[in-house]
Amino acid sequence: MENSFKKLMLRIGKNAADAVLSAKVMPEDIREIRFCVNKPIQLVTNQKNFYINEKAFSIGEIQDIFAALCEYSVHTYKNEICEGFITAEGGCRIGICGTAVYENGKIINIKDISGLNIRIPHEIIGAANKLVPYSEHGLLITGPPCSGKTTLLRDIARQKSISEHVVIVDERTEIAGTYRGIPSFDVGNSSVLNGFSKSDGIAVAARSMAPDCIICDEFGGENDISSALFAMKSGVDIVASIHASDKEDLITKPSFERIIKNGIFEHIAFLNKKCEIYEIIKTKELCI
Repeated sequence: MENSFKKLMLRIGKNAADAVLSAKVMPEDIREIRFCVNKPIQLVTNQKNFYINEKAFSIGEIQDIFAALCEYSVHTYKNEICEGFITAEGGCRIGICGTAVYENGKIINIKDISGLNIRIPHEIIGAANKLVPYSEHGLLITGPPCSGKTTLLRDIARQKSISEHVVIVDERTEIAGTYRGIPSFDVGNSSVLNGFSKSDGIAVAARSMAPDCIICDEFGGENDISSALFAMKSGVDIVASIHASDKEDLITKPSFERIIKNGIFEHIAFLNKKCEIYEIIKTKELCI
């Protein structure tokens, strides 16, 4: 984590890095670094959100930072940019604010970059010790944004891959933090399908890689469910996350009834905003 943060500071340039470091916040406490045109840098930490200086960043400065994060080869990141983010070395995901360019109903570019939201990933070895025993026969991790879901998935992959063949379907390059083909985080002996959509990745893994367990983030689309059902019939366990504030929020999600009825996950773990696991239940205990 410390090494990844140092690399990020080198990439964003001296002015921005000096501003971030002047806040004297430990890297492990930083969740997000936000750049917005004509505003100072905003830090999101485990304790609070705050502006760290009075210097406002111009649109030109933000675009210079963006170019640096793309290694001055923006066109090589075109596919990611069209999804609204890029992934930098160390597994940092950078959300992009700007003007969408459409062609035939599809985003083909984002121009006039005016804001960057850098999410700082965290690797906590042993974070998933409590959850690993519940991952057999499927586990769904649910919680609000920034509650630690991806951190837990990462550690589950690391632990389970010691004795099982684990395949990570890493659609947004967040779980393994793959950079130029190499994971930035310790995901053990896991195989990583990087940049695959969840539905395609789950299907590819089930058909050709003989996994014991498939791990993915932000599960819930109809195609995700169909691919997961195919994998289940091949004897594969699915471990995934989904955004939901609590049980009531989870139950109201359009896809959840189908998830319940098909028994994709035997257990559900609930996280709170403090990144704590506050409850683990059997899926059948939830009433729809």
